[in-house]
Amino acid sequence: MGSYVIRRILRTVLVMVGISVVVFAFVRSIPGDPATALLGERATPEAAAALREQLGLNKPWFLNLQDPAHPLDAQYPRYVGQLLHGDLGSGIKSNIPIRDELAARFPATAELSLAALLFALLIGLPAGILAALRRNSVWDNLATTISLVGVSMPVFWLGLLLTYFFAVKLGWLPPSARLGNETNLQPLTGFYVLDALLRGQPAAAWDALRHLILPAIALGSIPLAIIARITRSSLLEVLGQDYVRTARAKGLGGRAVTLKHALRNALLPVVTVIGLQAGALLGGAVLTETIFSWPGLGSWLYDAISQRDYPVIQGGVIFAALVVSVANLLVDLSYAMLDPRIQYR
Repeated sequence: MGSYVIRRILRTVLVMVGISVVVFAFVRSIPGDPATALLGERATPEAAAALREQLGLNKPWFLNLQDPAHPLDAQYPRYVGQLLHGDLGSGIKSNIPIRDELAARFPATAELSLAALLFALLIGLPAGILAALRRNSVWDNLATTISLVGVSMPVFWLGLLLTYFFAVKLGWLPPSARLGNETNLQPLTGFYVLDALLRGQPAAAWDALRHLILPAIALGSIPLAIIARITRSSLLEVLGQDYVRTARAKGLGGRAVTLKHALRNALLPVVTVIGLQAGALLGGAVLTETIFSWPGLGSWLYDAISQRDYPVIQGGVIFAALVVSVANLLVDLSYAMLDPRIQYR
């Protein structure tokens, strides 16, 4: 197990290096530059050139071939040097250290992603199990239809529909933000629902939960559909195995066969999908947070892309990639807990 974890960590380091190169080159390929975005459209060429020089954007990207004595005097080697010292840089427009921005905004995205995943699991798993146990029934057809609709509907469109019906027309839930203007809450962990409970403010916890419902449903719709479909197909495959038929022949009840014998082995593909959805949730959070004015990583990165804020884009994407890599490692390690036949060496 230990050697496997070490190998995975080394692979993760290589992946992060590759991601840093791709992101670094990609953001500089976007039309426009931070100097023009910061100074505005009426900036003079001289002022823009001076700002590029001040920000180091006048240097070559990867290698300074014009100066053979200092080939590493380029933008990417400088950036790697900062990363090795734990410095993600500062935002070009805000001049706020990116580490501080991540510490302030990541809890909002994490709370939204966890709520969306919880919503997907609470509905997707039972729907997939019920569809598999009652194959070709009305419940199976209904679960399959809902899954197809959930996968096909874009997140931004579903978010707009939810906002229109439940916030604008019915007025049941708030349309945006994390808390109402009348709610006063001093954060502890950045997870507002948990913070309100820890501070003994049930009204604030309820307000935070109400603000969380619509974006969590919008973000969790696609993972819900995928989890339901994978659970159904995986459980159907396991229910046809010889050991399941043997357990039934011994006189075990249907619930015992399903929960103790079939479901545990059927969960391996489901756990894999859940791990993969961690990255999808972070990616989908960009649209969801923009629609619902959720102050997390997604809306932060969206604004950074609009402003050509290179350090923010690079730091945000690299941090998100690191979170996804850690989530995938935890999912791989959980296989051994679900199936004792799996051993890591």
